[in-house]
Amino acid sequence: MIVCSCTEITSKDIEEAVAALRTNHPFVVLTPGLIYRQLGKRPSCGTCLPLISKLMLSFDEEGPAMPGAGGHRSPFEDG
Repeated sequence: MIVCSCTEITSKDIEEAVAALRTNHPFVVLTPGLIYRQLGKRPSCGTCLPLISKLMLSFDEEGPAMPGAGGHRSPFEDG
């Protein structure tokens, strides 16, 4: 599905950007601007930002990993 017709961003692009950001930076706070930067694009009119926010949250089911919760490890943990 096309999410941003100005910059031709699809829902698949957002899903891949979220996955890449979580893999490379597990504790980063996701924002639409960060998703755009990950994709090498800039918002134009901005009408897509609410939809990008919703998709970003839905693709980020686990969110940032918390210590002791499994998944990603905190960089401050020993081990």
